[in-house]
Amino acid sequence: MMNKDVMIGLLIGIIAPIISFIVYVVLYRGDTLEYFISNLITDRNLPAIISLSLLTNLAIFFLNIRIRRDDWARGILLATMLYGFAMVILKFT
Repeated sequence: MMNKDVMIGLLIGIIAPIISFIVYVVLYRGDTLEYFISNLITDRNLPAIISLSLLTNLAIFFLNIRIRRDDWARGILLATMLYGFAMVILKFT
């Protein structure tokens, strides 16, 4: 059974890239989310978009290591590995 803090880190690690993706599309690009998803995301560039969104996890991971929340960092690392597994599946299917 996983520790409560690892589960919190896992949840943060799953949600943070999604939020950073939405912020990037809406604020930086100025597009609507529906337009970006329907027109600009293809099967070929989806793994690249996911990997850029995971940069948020990198920053949060090192922040948690720095402030000694090792269990949260472990959960964020687990979420990043799950995203990596999903990227491999998307890339080769």
